[in-house]
Amino acid sequence: MSTFNEEFITPKDVFELTGFSLKALSNNRTKKIGFPYYKFGGKVFYKKSEILVAIDSTRVATNQENSHAS
Repeated sequence: MSTFNEEFITPKDVFELTGFSLKALSNNRTKKIGFPYYKFGGKVFYKKSEILVAIDSTRVATNQENSHAS
């Protein structure tokens, strides 16, 4: 998978997608936890696809959904 074809977004965009405050994102970067990120020219960016995968990985199935699977 090529990084150069990916859409990079700013911390503000991540806030809009996730609700994580800019301060929380900054703290997570300092602690090296949370979403992976990239630095170009002293600026921080995230791959949108990685943020969406992280959000999707937190999905919780509901009882109603489980009953339809049987």
